[in-house]
Amino acid sequence: MREHLENARLMWAGAVAFLLILCSAFLAPSRACAAEQPSDVVPPIVVHLYDPDSVVSSRSWFGGTLTLVTEQTFVPHNFDGSNVGIEMTASCSVNGTFTVSLYRSSFLGNSLVGTAAFKRNGFTKATWEGVGSGTYFFVCRKSADSKVVTSSDVAMYSW
Repeated sequence: MREHLENARLMWAGAVAFLLILCSAFLAPSRACAAEQPSDVVPPIVVHLYDPDSVVSSRSWFGGTLTLVTEQTFVPHNFDGSNVGIEMTASCSVNGTFTVSLYRSSFLGNSLVGTAAFKRNGFTKATWEGVGSGTYFFVCRKSADSKVVTSSDVAMYSW
């Protein structure tokens, strides 16, 4: 009887271990290789001139401000349209550019959708079309040159 109980315990432990391994393969996010990322990146449509006739009727709209020293991450928001965009009029003591990256957020982690170059001075709008509804956030980055890029009219939206 004791040998029968020991065999049952070992079978049970083996089954549990197998299930844990099987579940971890499906539930644990895998780290993407850098070579894999560009195929998923969606190129943005970038505009540097404000055109009031090109304003789209947004389904989701969120406002914010930018005070960019080297990196600023905007909080994630749920966008209910299939296209996502960001626009702002930036100001800085020197000319140049900074990048704005769009990330999709999910329970499996964050994934880069695409990156656009924005002017440090003046209006820039970038849109990513056909990305689908979901939770997204923007990250602005620039070189550490001791200059600050600001904007009080950041608009993040979907349609």
